Amino acid sequence: MNPRLSAIADNIKRNPFEASGDIYHPLPFPEFRSLRTSSASKSAYRKWKLIKRSLSVLSPGTEVSVLDVGANAGFYSFKFAQLGATVNAYEPHEHYARIGRQIVEATGLSVRWYNKPLEQKDIVKEYDIAIMLSVFQWMSHGNEHIREATEVLQSVAAASRYLFFELGCNHGKSTIYTKESPMAWVWQLLQRHTAPKKAAFLGTTAAWGRARRYLFVCSEERIELTPWQHLITTALQKRWIGPSRLHD
Repeated sequence: MNPRLSAIADNIKRNPFEASGDIYHPLPFPEFRSLRTSSASKSAYRKWKLIKRSLSVLSPGTEVSVLDVGANAGFYSFKFAQLGATVNAYEPHEHYARIGRQIVEATGLSVRWYNKPLEQKDIVKEYDIAIMLSVFQWMSHGNEHIREATEVLQSVAAASRYLFFELGCNHGKSTIYTKESPMAWVWQLLQRHTAPKKAAFLGTTAAWGRARRYLFVCSEERIELTPWQHLITTALQKRWIGPSRLHD
């Protein structure tokens, strides 16, 4: 056990930030296991399993760069860093960015924190992997600034070999509302704004309650899919799952 991580965990427990938990996401260190999370921990670990399974780029000894957009306290950033990746993490909320920096100081893991929203001007290099997990709705302020958010999405997609993107609709704060199938809405968003990459469905998660979120990977490289992932991807390609009209 790392005493510095234990001290960070104790401080979080004494000063819980979320109304329904000590912290929003879990943190992938044993010192934080006793913390209560306001989102379902199993959802974060399921998402990580789906992401890791689809990646061949993370072979032992390979140098991998990661961009984490909307990193919260760093669950996915630290998961990648534990595998040897170098991560740039963007988190506009000062509370969570501070926790992430404290963990870096305690562990020496290669995660560089930026306490700000990601902007196009910040994308000055190419990454092997970019992750945008349930952050797009915050960037777009619901339906209000979708055009601006899609411009950032385009830039992130262009600057990465693999883009992992997750989004749900019609649930939660700053959500995007649509009368169409939310899964199809997300699919069309990626089709229009990440080309020439091809999108593939990876799975569905629920961070709280029954509010579904849809996880996709976008890449020009071949992704190994399970039969179920391939079936849903094909259904979206053929528009068997209702098409939607995006806000322009």
